Amino acid sequence: MTNFCVTYTFKDKESRDGFYGAIRENGIRALCYEEEGCIRYDYFYPAEEDNKLFLWEAWESREHQSAHCKTPHFAMLSKFKEQFGAETDIVIQDVL
Repeated sequence: MTNFCVTYTFKDKESRDGFYGAIRENGIRALCYEEEGCIRYDYFYPAEEDNKLFLWEAWESREHQSAHCKTPHFAMLSKFKEQFGAETDIVIQDVL
């Protein structure tokens, strides 16, 4: 299993909320759970930072996550990142 921990940073709370609202409206989370190899795909708000959003992805393998990056909903997510000015930091952890 491989964890992908993504921290999105925005200029303000409104941009963060707009980004997450677009994700919800387009059902991106549900689409990810339908993908082969998806174990977890959950978003969290950090308690102390209004301009951040955290995504915890867990996949059976890096190959499954790589296939996820080629889906139409991933392309949609990339457009939302640009639209709302999201900067990303990703930490990858392989779990044996």
